[in-house]
Amino acid sequence: MTFATALALAVGVAVTAAVATAAPLWTYALSLAAFGLPHVLVELRYVDERFGARIGRTAVWLGGGLLAVVVAIRVGAAAGVGSSELRIRGELLAGFGLAVLAAAGLGMRRGNGLAWAVAMVLAVGVLWSPLDTLAAFAVLHNVTPVAFLGERLRGRTRMLAMLGCAVAFGIVPVLIASGTAAELLHAVWPRTDSGPFGLGPLTAELPALVLPSLLGSERAPDLFAMAAYLQCLHYAVVLHVLPRLGGGSEVAGARWRWPRHGRLVVVGLGALMTIAFAGAFASARSGYAIAAALHAWLEIPVLLLACGMAARGAVGNGT
Repeated sequence: MTFATALALAVGVAVTAAVATAAPLWTYALSLAAFGLPHVLVELRYVDERFGARIGRTAVWLGGGLLAVVVAIRVGAAAGVGSSELRIRGELLAGFGLAVLAAAGLGMRRGNGLAWAVAMVLAVGVLWSPLDTLAAFAVLHNVTPVAFLGERLRGRTRMLAMLGCAVAFGIVPVLIASGTAAELLHAVWPRTDSGPFGLGPLTAELPALVLPSLLGSERAPDLFAMAAYLQCLHYAVVLHVLPRLGGGSEVAGARWRWPRHGRLVVVGLGALMTIAFAGAFASARSGYAIAAALHAWLEIPVLLLACGMAARGAVGNGT
C-alpha cells in the first residue's frame, strides 16, 4: 500500500466519522437507501465464490433450511404476523442452529470452540434478553468485513489491513460512542436532529440502531451515530474491497451461476431500491430487512467454518 493510498483511506474514515457524528440520520438513511441492497448482493456472491467449495452439500442444505426459516420470520414481520417477541426468539434459535451446524462441521478442528461459544451466546440471548441480543448482533454484523479480510489476506498485507481495521473499526467507533467526537465537532458542526425522507427527530429513530436497554441512556444518540458510521464502513469494504480480492482459486467451486455483467445488475437494483426508499422509507426498510437478515445470518456459519478449514487463493506476502 502506498502512502497516498493510506492517506486517502485515513481521510475517508475521518470524513465518514465526522459526517456520521454530526448528521447521523442522514448518514444512516442515505447509505441504507443507496448501498443496502447492492452490498447484500455483492457479499452473497463473494461468500459463494470464496467459501462454496469448502462447505459440504449436507451443510448447505441444512443451513439453507435454517436461513429459509429466518426469511419466513422476516416476511411474517413485514406482514405483521405473530408477536414480535416470538419472531425474535425464532430468529435467534435459527441463528443458534447455524452456529451448532458450523461447530458440528468443524468437528475437533480449529475454530470449534468459537462456534460453540457463539451458539451459547445465542442460546442465552433467547432465554434472557432476545431483543437486546438480536440488536447487538445486528450492530456487530457491521464488523464482519474485518473477518473476511483477515481470512483472505496473508503476511504483511494482512498485518497492515488489520492495523487499519483496528483504528477504523475499533478506535474511531469508541470515540464516537463516548461522545468525544461530538464534543470535538460541536463548535464547527453541531449535530442535526433531522434526516432525509421525512425522518426525525433523532430520538424517534434511535430504536433502529441502538439496543433497547440503552435507549434511555444519554449516550444513545452517540451510539446511533457510531452504528451509522460502522454501517458505512461495512458497505465500503464489501462494495469496493472484497470484489477486488475476489474468491481466489475457489471461484470454480461457487454453487450459483452469477451473471457476467453483475455490476450492472447490482447498480440497477440498487437504483430501484433507492427510489423505493425515497418514496416510502418505512416500507422499503421493512422489505430490505428480509435480504439483510439472510446475508447477516449466513455470515455466522461461513466465517466460523472458515476458521477451521483450509483456505486457498490468499492475497499478500508470505503465502
